[in-house]
Amino acid sequence: MRKYIITLLFFVLAICQLEAKQTNDELTIIPIYTSSEDNTEFRSQSISADITGHTLTIEFKEDIGKAHVMITNSFGVCIDQETVTSTPDTITFNISDAGYYRMSIILVNGNQYYGYFRVEE
Repeated sequence: MRKYIITLLFFVLAICQLEAKQTNDELTIIPIYTSSEDNTEFRSQSISADITGHTLTIEFKEDIGKAHVMITNSFGVCIDQETVTSTPDTITFNISDAGYYRMSIILVNGNQYYGYFRVEE
């Protein structure tokens, strides 16, 4: 239960950060976090993600190997997923419904990264 509350708190904080990062051209830069609780490493220098309208774009800027990307809605239901077999590369997802989402990236070495974003009408 404690882990659920912590995850919910992170989700709310991420949504607040998204509100602050909204720019005039409706492009939102999504902060990328590590899922390890003991590690404060951020991957924004090698993985970047942004949302423009209903299009999520994830860019792998350097060679990080194979990466599995999963998009889940606010209920935790997977709405889309794809595997990038070699990087650097760019991947896009079309998110049809408005709402809050989580992007999860799992690398072959087991490292996991995530970011929250919102799609508006």
